[in-house]
Amino acid sequence: MKKFAGLVLSLVAAQLVLTAPSYCKDEAVAPVIRSITASSDYNNNRAEKAADGKPLTRWESEWKDKQWVQVEFEAPVMLYGIGIKWETAAAFRYAVMGSNDGNLWATLAMVEDGNEGEEMKINFQKPAEYKFVKIDMFDRATAWGFSIWEVEFKTDKPYKNLPKRASIPKGKTFFSVMQKDGKYWLADPSGKPFISKAVNVVLSNDGAVLQNSEYYDVSKNYKDNQDWAKSTVKRLRKWKFNTIGCWSDPATFYYDMPFTVIMGIPSTTDHRLVDVFDPMFGENADAATAGKCKRFRDAKYLLGYFIDNELPWYGDVGWSTGHAPLLLDEYSRLPDNAPGRLKLAEFLKEKYNLAIDEFMKIRGAQAKDVREAFAGIVADEYFSVITSCIRKYDPNHLILGVRFAGSAPEGVIAACGKYCDVISLNYYCKNMKVDRQHIDNFYFIGQKPVMITEFSYRAMENRSGDRNNKGADVTVKTQADRAEGFDKYVTQMMEFPYMVGYHWFQYFDQSPQGRSFDGENSNYGIVDIKDKEYELLTSAMKKLNPKADTIHKKTALGYPEAAVRTGGYAKVNNKDVKRESSPFCVISAVNTGRLGVWKDGSSSAKLVFVRDQAGDGAARLKVAVETGSGWGCGFGVPCDVKTKNDDGSFDLQGYKGIRIKMSATEGLPFSVFLNESGADEMGKPEYKGINGADGESFTSEPNSGSGNIEVFEYPFDQFTVRSVYGNQSGNRTLDLQSVRNIDLYFPGNSGDGACDIYEVTLY
Repeated sequence: MKKFAGLVLSLVAAQLVLTAPSYCKDEAVAPVIRSITASSDYNNNRAEKAADGKPLTRWESEWKDKQWVQVEFEAPVMLYGIGIKWETAAAFRYAVMGSNDGNLWATLAMVEDGNEGEEMKINFQKPAEYKFVKIDMFDRATAWGFSIWEVEFKTDKPYKNLPKRASIPKGKTFFSVMQKDGKYWLADPSGKPFISKAVNVVLSNDGAVLQNSEYYDVSKNYKDNQDWAKSTVKRLRKWKFNTIGCWSDPATFYYDMPFTVIMGIPSTTDHRLVDVFDPMFGENADAATAGKCKRFRDAKYLLGYFIDNELPWYGDVGWSTGHAPLLLDEYSRLPDNAPGRLKLAEFLKEKYNLAIDEFMKIRGAQAKDVREAFAGIVADEYFSVITSCIRKYDPNHLILGVRFAGSAPEGVIAACGKYCDVISLNYYCKNMKVDRQHIDNFYFIGQKPVMITEFSYRAMENRSGDRNNKGADVTVKTQADRAEGFDKYVTQMMEFPYMVGYHWFQYFDQSPQGRSFDGENSNYGIVDIKDKEYELLTSAMKKLNPKADTIHKKTALGYPEAAVRTGGYAKVNNKDVKRESSPFCVISAVNTGRLGVWKDGSSSAKLVFVRDQAGDGAARLKVAVETGSGWGCGFGVPCDVKTKNDDGSFDLQGYKGIRIKMSATEGLPFSVFLNESGADEMGKPEYKGINGADGESFTSEPNSGSGNIEVFEYPFDQFTVRSVYGNQSGNRTLDLQSVRNIDLYFPGNSGDGACDIYEVTLY
């Protein structure tokens, strides 16, 4: 039972009964709530759950503005105030109304700057008796509906010592983009050049944790959330940061520090980019942007809006694994009358004179180019719809892009630049050597300034007990190494003439037991889970942050004159002589313990192997696949070709390609990866291949299972260079004279399935 300052609510049979607690001086019979009603409810979270005394139940409305919850008492009740514990789906503009007949209402309180997840306590200016109380919610603070954990009625006396309600400063001028002396800058509301130096996830407690885990929570160390926010903004300023980054508590927006807001637009399907041509997508975008944009339209220190984070622009994931974007394939699976499928049919007919079914049978360069083009069509619609909605409700502020996950198809980058003011990029760099060519491409293709919106380093030496085995792999040994990483990374980024900001991920360390939704357990924090700062890191931040503007101002780096194209098939270093077809491996001899397995450790990706015989007696390798929620998993079988090199790689010159006889669960996607001798993570100082191989990694076009036994052929001259692994400065030639391994890859977020492999042959 939850005790309130005046009365306690308890659920008895079908009625909510107000009973006086034992410490209450007034022993009169407590009033009764006759009914609690709402304009709507959703997910069985009914109105009465907002006043049942149970902190883990809540009322939830449908996802629309203008909702209400109304309480009718059995008899008039003297009301001094109200407490509302909002869920994340809060109202930012709402009124508390009182009535004695349910028709004529008096406004008891008006709130126009409500925050997500806050516990709001309000004293009424004129306490009086009322039989009805209504919370009239006008505008949402999020893309969801409205949701209340619990409502408290103050019936004995006003609340004591309520802090003065802060308000977000309003302005007549706002942040913009400028060029000065050949460099891009943000411009602050006074017109001065500004580089955004931010920290993400600035919260008083870590809400993404497992039960009974250790985690960051300092909320009890402050008298209220405003007290924490004021102190924390001061702390960020001490470290010479000047912006509140993404996913931070809105309570930090009140203290004259620039801040950012992320939209998160609901889709019409499970896939966040399907179907953007459905009118319902536009309606969702309009509703989602309206609440936030109305709330921040006049905010002086709002830097701008992020539309979303790490969207799956490649169809399966948000980062390149080397294959063409699979958004076309996603749209091809929509119902025949779906707007997105009709758009795809129109696109294929007009541009290529092909029907959808005809195109799906095509492989090779043409299929890759078509998929790339359609990804750009989807992106153009996506950005057009959402940016028009944002600017409809807020013409004042910048649109900061969608926080690409390290890479994106060219057509998508171009569409982002066409409609947004800034291109935002999450870019982690383990070796502390920024890939200039990669970053230049984002500017040249998008033709807009670039902002780094996530980067970090994590050390095995940390006070939180974080093991760092899940999450973006930017692991170093010591806290001194983290400080060095920050210094090198920021210095390199600020030398780009089009770079306008960098945002560190994140404020506090993650729980050593792992983040609740994906298991991340990393020392990304500027402070540990006990709130003690990592002084070597903060010392580097305090030293470098003030210098970032000068580095940017004085840089001699120029703008890219062309994009370095990564598309197209690689050349193949092959012999003219043709070798006879031969087994790459003999399935009947495969030792499952020798299979080269690799997977995304931050998700549930998993591979389980069994070698047995099919019904016809043929040997097969049975593989159970769980693709997980990250980048996925893969494996390679030992190669039985006898032409080995000194480092264990193989000379496959003379072969045209690799052929796999297999069956896979219908719809399960997969690709073949090929690594040269010396292949390793991106950004290595050198790649030590042999016999002329330079450590590049290649991928085939993607396929998907049908549930039947099929033969898949992968010609070596139809492999492309992978952009997320291997030497990115290589000769873009598949050096068959030194092939280290050939693997089968299953991308993440593809569900679970299985495949049976019968033969793997070189031909």
